[in-house]
Amino acid sequence: MKKVLTLLIIVLTIMLPITVHAEKTIGQIEKELNQKQSDLEKNKKEKEENIKNIDGTKKEIGNITSQMKEIQDSIDKKNQEIEGYQININKKNEEIKNLMRYYQVSSSGSALLEYVMGAKSLTDLIYRLSITEQISSYNKKVIGEMNDLIDETNKAKKELASKEEEMKKLQASLNTQLSKLNDDKASLDSDAKTLSQEINDMQTILKNLKARGCSSSETQTSCYARLAREAAARQKRSSGSSSSAGAVDVPTGYSWYRPLVSSYIVSQPGYRASFGKYHMGTDYSASRGTPAYAVANGTVGYIKNGGDTCGNQVFIWSTVNGQKYTEWYCHLSSISVSIGQEVNKNTVIGLVGNTGAEYYTGGFKMQPHLHVAVGTGWYYRDYISGFSSRVKTLSSLAPGLFPAVGVRWNGR
Repeated sequence: MKKVLTLLIIVLTIMLPITVHAEKTIGQIEKELNQKQSDLEKNKKEKEENIKNIDGTKKEIGNITSQMKEIQDSIDKKNQEIEGYQININKKNEEIKNLMRYYQVSSSGSALLEYVMGAKSLTDLIYRLSITEQISSYNKKVIGEMNDLIDETNKAKKELASKEEEMKKLQASLNTQLSKLNDDKASLDSDAKTLSQEINDMQTILKNLKARGCSSSETQTSCYARLAREAAARQKRSSGSSSSAGAVDVPTGYSWYRPLVSSYIVSQPGYRASFGKYHMGTDYSASRGTPAYAVANGTVGYIKNGGDTCGNQVFIWSTVNGQKYTEWYCHLSSISVSIGQEVNKNTVIGLVGNTGAEYYTGGFKMQPHLHVAVGTGWYYRDYISGFSSRVKTLSSLAPGLFPAVGVRWNGR
């Protein structure tokens, strides 16, 4: 049985398709761009609906708060009424006690009898009997009415308290709902920001490719290779040379280099409390205007001029020891290369600066320095997001290339 299961697993493994992540054509990138734009429009509508729900929920909470205040005012009023009733009852009770003390029958005789028998005439006698009966009946009636009012008021208080408790539960439920709506809003805002950035990046890539004459059926690699062949062919025709024009878009390098002639590492990747998120790159000390060099042979894959905390940025695609990498340079005061340009260790990609500083908050002032992040794969070609999960450091990729943090080096 075990042999059969093992054989079945082997057969299924052979039959399972192997996923190959082929490079997208320009047409596929355009289609993906259209989808992201559609997603952004959908996100916009969801945000509008979310805001309406938030406003509606806040209004409901406000109405409930007003109702709860009215209920509490009613409860306070009922309490005051009960206090007034109780004062009157206590007063009537005292009056009855006085009457009882006056009319009570003692062991030495009956005061009530004396009062009644003290009548001067039959008419006076009947009157005196009637008076005592009326006083007693009146007091009993008034006290009974007041007790009934107290009972009714207490009942109303209980109903109001129950209504108030119901309002509190509804208010708590609406507050929970409002909290979730606010969380949804934050998530939608984050998604919109990501989509907008990706759309902007893809539009820039497509604009550059179209400007170079790349067709929708080509990939970036095949387009760059064709352009290189055409350039080589033109050079051959003009020079009469018979050399081969077999070029590739990204040259293969086999070593790493330091990005600055003389510097020291300020900090490595890690969480930064100064701006509340993970810092993906290594910061190198340098004054404004210092030339920054490519750390490996490659091709400039993408350029960003400002627009976020990294300021002016250059992305270089390299292949080192058979592995694809993207080197990301940030905060440049100026950029010296262009998209599609082949670079090597002697290529100045730009000058050190502190662009992007205006996006920092909390009073953080960014000093000029060079930020370099290295990630696996070709960012903005093989993938658009997720660079942070691919981050490596030059110190780990080329052990011994850099001294410890804070220790200056000279030479590349």
